[in-house]
Amino acid sequence: MTEQPLYIGLDAGGSKTTLVASPSPSDAFLHREGPCANLQRQGLETTASVLASLIMQAVQAHPGTTEVSVCAGVAGAGDEAEQHALAAAVENRLAVHPRPLHIVHDATIALEGAFEGGSGIIVIAGTGSICFARTTNGQMLRAGGWGYLLGDEGSGHALGIAGLRAVAHAFDDGPSTRLSALLADHHGIDTPRALIHQVYREQWPVQQMAPLVVKAAEEDDAVASKLIREQTRLLAQQIAGLANRAEAITPRIALLGGLNKEPFYRQTLVSALLASLPEWIVQEPVAPPVIGALQLAIKNRM
Repeated sequence: MTEQPLYIGLDAGGSKTTLVASPSPSDAFLHREGPCANLQRQGLETTASVLASLIMQAVQAHPGTTEVSVCAGVAGAGDEAEQHALAAAVENRLAVHPRPLHIVHDATIALEGAFEGGSGIIVIAGTGSICFARTTNGQMLRAGGWGYLLGDEGSGHALGIAGLRAVAHAFDDGPSTRLSALLADHHGIDTPRALIHQVYREQWPVQQMAPLVVKAAEEDDAVASKLIREQTRLLAQQIAGLANRAEAITPRIALLGGLNKEPFYRQTLVSALLASLPEWIVQEPVAPPVIGALQLAIKNRM
C-alpha cells in the first residue's frame, strides 16, 4: 500500500484557531478556522475538542490518508507536562492516530515561521507581550510573558491601563487628553462614576482602550503619544536584554501581534529598538505562525 502522508499545522490562540494541511511540502494547502483555544483560558477539554475537530476536518478532506503528522502551537501551553496532557486528550478524540502529534507553545511556531527555522528574535505585542529568541545553535530564550499583573510591557493591556489612568487624571484636573472624548464616544464612559463602575464592577476589558490610545496618538494627542513612547521603550529594553543575553543570535527582529499592525505603534517601537540595538534589523516575518507549525509537522516526521 502506498503511503499517503498528511502534514497538519495549527495555531491556537486567544481569538481563533487556524489550521493548514498539505499532503506534501510542495503541495497547496487546505485552510480551516475554528474557535479560540488558549489552554489557560479555555481549559484542557475545550482546547482539545477544538484541535481534534479541526484535525478531523483536514483528514476527511484528504481521503486515503494513511500517515498524519501534526504540530499545534497553543497559547498558554508553555509547560511540558501540560503539552503532553493536551496531546493525549486530542488523540483520545481522534479516529486516526497522528504520528507524531506535537503540542508546543505558540511562540515556538511563530519563531519557526518568522525566520524559516533560523535564528533571531520575535516580539509579540497583542493583549499581552512576550519576546522569544532562537540562537544559532537552536537554544530557545525568552523574556516577558509575565502577564498583566507582573509585566506585559508595551501590550494592549498595559496601554489600556495607562490610557484609562490618563482619563482618570483628566477628571482630576490633570492634563487634558483626546482619550476622554474617545472613551465616551466609543464606550459611553463619560463620567468618573461610569469609569469606576465599568472597571471595578463590570470588569471591563481594559485592553479595549489600547486602540483608542493609538488613535489619539495618531491625532497628535500629546498624552497618548507619550504613553506609547513609554510603553514601547520598556518593551525595547526587554528585547535588548534578551539580545544581549547570548552572543549567538542572528541580529534580526520580527514583530508580531495585533499592536504591531498599527503603524504608529510599530514605528515608535522600531525607533526604540534601533536606539537600543542600532546594528540589528527589524523585518517582517517570512511566514505566519501557522505555516511555522506546518513546517515543524513536516520536520518532525522526517
